Amino acid sequence: MQKQNVIVIVSDTMRWDALGVNGGPGWLDIKTPELDRFASESACFDFARVSSFPTIPMRTDCFTGRFSHPRYGWQELERGITTLPQLFAAAGYTTQLIADTTHLLRTCFWRTFRHFDFLRGHESDSPVSHLNSPPPRIISDPRKTRVERNRTYDEPTIGDTHARDNEWWVYESDRLNSRICEKACHWLEDNFRGGPFFLWLDCFDPHEPWDPPEYLWRKYQSGYSGEEMMHPNYGPSDAYTEEELANLRAHYAGEATLVSKNVGRVLRIIEDSGLMETSIVSILSDHGIFVGERGRTGKSRIAPGIFDAFPQHTEISHLVWMMSIPGTEPGKFMDIVQPPDLMPTLLEACELEIPANIEGRSLMPILEEGDDPQQPEIAVSTWTMPTHFSDELVFCRYPTVTDGEWTLVIQEPPDPEPPRLYHISQDPKEQEDLIQEEAEVARDLFSRMTSWLEQKGTPIDAIKRLGKVEWPA
Repeated sequence: MQKQNVIVIVSDTMRWDALGVNGGPGWLDIKTPELDRFASESACFDFARVSSFPTIPMRTDCFTGRFSHPRYGWQELERGITTLPQLFAAAGYTTQLIADTTHLLRTCFWRTFRHFDFLRGHESDSPVSHLNSPPPRIISDPRKTRVERNRTYDEPTIGDTHARDNEWWVYESDRLNSRICEKACHWLEDNFRGGPFFLWLDCFDPHEPWDPPEYLWRKYQSGYSGEEMMHPNYGPSDAYTEEELANLRAHYAGEATLVSKNVGRVLRIIEDSGLMETSIVSILSDHGIFVGERGRTGKSRIAPGIFDAFPQHTEISHLVWMMSIPGTEPGKFMDIVQPPDLMPTLLEACELEIPANIEGRSLMPILEEGDDPQQPEIAVSTWTMPTHFSDELVFCRYPTVTDGEWTLVIQEPPDPEPPRLYHISQDPKEQEDLIQEEAEVARDLFSRMTSWLEQKGTPIDAIKRLGKVEWPA
């Protein structure tokens, strides 16, 4: 019997509510018809949450089946550790990475695959230098775009460098997401008769800079005549005028629409080649982003001399997680799901042995029997990050904990606010803080979170730091 193929598609910074099928973010009706269609035919885990944030820690959790944030931060995959593609390779699978997510190149994720293909040029990933001609400024006011912690407002930004590296673009097909998905289509055409294979397609979009074709962002803001807001400032949203913030949102929406369109082309090849009947197809995001909500844009606080996290509200922590597995029925599931669950799920679905040290659990009992005997009591989302200008790690910065009914969002200095509690079964967008009325619920969640962190080996100094969080009187 032919083994099932495995296809994993990751879309970086795709908010759960950016998909039309999920209702939209409230400020725009984002069009994602191709992803919506896939959702209607798949198992959608609509309570998927960040575990280790952001880009590389999330993928580390996926590749190892373990929670990385209690132990280390953003770093290369540890040598000697067993990874998901290596387990499939050992079982006779051809393993292929196709990616334009530059951080995967820098952190050596490619070395766990037998074959890998990178598309260069996203964000500040410059394939060649241009020392004689610095890039032009694409957003004239540097406070309306991201300026790195170790730079000044006079130096080129990520957006400037990205625009310079890709100044040759003319058509939609020139965009990075179009080209990386075209690579995946070509690979599928070259390999659909073979197998078994494990394909990981890692799309960096809709990560900023948001530079879809003009006609795509104008679908969402047709009358705008100002400077294009293509990159969030990773800071306060009041730096933008109301019209500029709307333009920033239109650019994100246009990028999300482009991703849906291009991933839809990949899905069409999978369908037309017959692979949908013989393959597990998973579509995930790694985290979301603030686009004006709660007075913020971006995923963290970044400016000259500043590097810090933002609290893990739903705009950041809610993940897209959809799986089409032959022999299982589509539907929506509200079980707590996090990235370490991907490895055991794929291994069990392919009838491969799950390593004993895995901390995630397989989702196959949910899909096959409607039962979740290993349902975790809570999910913790957090970031283990370096301090401003050193390699010293701050473990579990701004953690969020949820039990599926309530969510507690921890805010630490320099945020002056106390923790916030939301009854998310009634308030999924986390709008009404109930910590004053439900203080015991909040303290119980906090206690369960710190116990979980201790069990996972979080450094005691981090536990003590969190113990100093100020609670409302």
